Amino acid sequence: MTILIVEEDRSIQTLLQTWLQEWGHHVITAESGSAAMEKVSEPCLDVVLANWDLSGPSGSELCQHVRQGSTYHYVIVYSSDITEAGFINCTDAGADDVLSYPLNPTYLRVRILAAERTLNLRRALVEQNAAHKALNEKLDLAYQTLHSELQAASALQLSLLPAISDVHPKFSLDWLVLPSSFLAGDNLNYFMMQERYLIFYQLDVAGHGIPSALLSVTLNQLLSPQPGSPMVRFDPKLELKRIVPPVDVVSELNRRFQPQGDGYFTMIYAVLDTKTCEIRMCQAGHPSPIKLSADGMISTVGSGGFPVGLWPDMGYEEIRTRLLPGERLVLYSDGVLACLNDEGVSYSLNQLEDIIRETGAKPIKQTLQAVKEDLERWSHGRDFPDDISLLIVESK
Repeated sequence: MTILIVEEDRSIQTLLQTWLQEWGHHVITAESGSAAMEKVSEPCLDVVLANWDLSGPSGSELCQHVRQGSTYHYVIVYSSDITEAGFINCTDAGADDVLSYPLNPTYLRVRILAAERTLNLRRALVEQNAAHKALNEKLDLAYQTLHSELQAASALQLSLLPAISDVHPKFSLDWLVLPSSFLAGDNLNYFMMQERYLIFYQLDVAGHGIPSALLSVTLNQLLSPQPGSPMVRFDPKLELKRIVPPVDVVSELNRRFQPQGDGYFTMIYAVLDTKTCEIRMCQAGHPSPIKLSADGMISTVGSGGFPVGLWPDMGYEEIRTRLLPGERLVLYSDGVLACLNDEGVSYSLNQLEDIIRETGAKPIKQTLQAVKEDLERWSHGRDFPDDISLLIVESK
């Protein structure tokens, strides 16, 4: 180590220098407090060994000066008159160790070794903190990058949702999606086929985050009228695409997505004949849709079914209903009923049905907004524990 000796008596200074050099240390000397103050800024300085009873500046002033610097130095002071009060004064001024004079070389060497261990530990801690700081900076950068990418992915996912509500002169549809995080496992879509059939579906992938969202987007792309989709078959005799019955669509999805483990999903897939107002629907573990009649009566359609991707060769059933003028069909994910208040009580189906009934004469968008506001009130602004989605189909 590099040690600064601050001693006005040349003979004592020489003696201390001899001992320290014998112990393998590099020594710097100062014959006054003022000279020492100029040398404590030495970049390689480790320890200051100073007489507390300097004539001026005093040992107390020297300690205070050392502690005001940006670099830490271990300070050992010695005095011929170390009382309990004097010891406290020394440590209050900034000394790390206090020795009585005349100095005992054995004791001094032990204190120097203690100083060396302390400085080594301090350096290791400083290096460790610097490494942690560098790592935290990298993590912050990675988080910012991930945050930005998730925002972009979220915007892309939302862009895949339907953009228009009036897809047919006799029917209107609108939706609400509230992800519990950046990306949602809930998905929905609707579109016309062959100018007569209105296809609509809602699905909810188990779990949260990126894996659920990836499967959700995959299903969204698969359930579009394109080659390879389970929802259409090409009839070579008629040279056109034929719509596949809902049960066959869900069964094919269950076959393709085996085994999924935690990546299973629930869904409702429906085909609405706009001429007859008949809906053919398959329910796969999804909450039963709510039907609002023209006179304000509430009922549910379907009784459950099995999720997709859990068990192979699962049998599914077709559900049929009609959506007459003035009626609405509301599809919702189980995230609605997973919403909790301060007491941990779940949002109820009755609460949802009340809003659907009370806003039945209003535009669909106002119903969706009312549901959103009621869920936010119920949860008191906390993040939703699960993705929330609703799809409303109205017959004009």
